[in-house]
Amino acid sequence: MIDASSAHERDRHRLDTVAGLMSAASIFLGILTITNFNLSISGTHFEMRPVRVGIAAVVLALAAAGIGGRHSRLATVAVIVAGVCWFLGMVIAVLAERPLF
Repeated sequence: MIDASSAHERDRHRLDTVAGLMSAASIFLGILTITNFNLSISGTHFEMRPVRVGIAAVVLALAAAGIGGRHSRLATVAVIVAGVCWFLGMVIAVLAERPLF
């Protein structure tokens, strides 16, 4: 029979794993924010605009930081990277006269 403490520990381990994946995804989205590229697959256009992707990266990083756990240092790095990449993506888009969103 499973006691409450081991079930809680297992759930916490899963939540920590999700926080780590969210942090990694946020860093990836942050880097995509800087690129501001336009991807077209079979006539469908996916545009990486700094406001759309950058805000999503920052929110995802903040959610991962709120969860904390084992990956709290990675979540902190994700918040910093997502914020800096969002700012740089906005600056690059303004200087290159590209659409922000």
